Amino acid sequence: MNKPQPDDKLLLARLEDKARLCSDNSMITNSDFLDMHERSLVKNMRLPYLDVKCVFYGAFPDAERTAAVLLPPYIEAGNTEQLAEYFASDPDSDPITVLRVTKDKFSPPLGHRDYLGALMSLGIKREMTGDIRVTDDGCFIAVLGKMAPFIADNLGRAGRGTLSARPAEPDEVRALCSADSAEQGSFTVSTMRLDSVVKNGFSVSRTAACDAIEHGLVFVNDCECLKADKRIGEGDKIVFRRKGRIIVTDCSAVSKKGRIIVNIKRYK
Repeated sequence: MNKPQPDDKLLLARLEDKARLCSDNSMITNSDFLDMHERSLVKNMRLPYLDVKCVFYGAFPDAERTAAVLLPPYIEAGNTEQLAEYFASDPDSDPITVLRVTKDKFSPPLGHRDYLGALMSLGIKREMTGDIRVTDDGCFIAVLGKMAPFIADNLGRAGRGTLSARPAEPDEVRALCSADSAEQGSFTVSTMRLDSVVKNGFSVSRTAACDAIEHGLVFVNDCECLKADKRIGEGDKIVFRRKGRIIVTDCSAVSKKGRIIVNIKRYK
């Protein structure tokens, strides 16, 4: 991992303060939304409070942008799925609200950039918002709960589209998450090095793959990886920022020419 920058050190100091508050008061605390680089930093830090657990949570399964949620001992959730179940049983303790944004029937097609731009135009900082999942008739946006009322009341336009926003119903979020948007794909490589898998999995040149890894744009299992020769295996998740993510589902077969056959799920 790259040497922490001043902003990185500030992030870690703030998280340590959140952990102290959690430990001293036996209460759930959380960070703002983290990008993949920030999440990697937090994942590798050692909290000085042994009674505090840190779980990354973004309201959607496999969310790219997540908050670090700090849990006191009485909450037994040890991973994202268990924490989601806990919040489902106690919604008032959930620090994240999912907004259902709907565009009217006269609005043109809108994409991720349109919705993000609309949020920015309201003065909403990026760290206040998580993933944006675009649908045919609008989108779902994960936001910090404290910002949800303001956004719901004021998010009226995106590009040339007219919008309305409200907190999403749990059934709506479950239906969204149950829809598997992955594309199946496969390719062959001579070795399961990270640069080879990135090159083929994201259809970029070897040079582009190596440059992306060197500049901290590639994450393996949510950790920033700067080693092009890192070995990749079945079940590994690779995120290439601004390109999407892939999950290696199988790499056990070999072609007649002796190359490894890699099967993946690709998410954009």
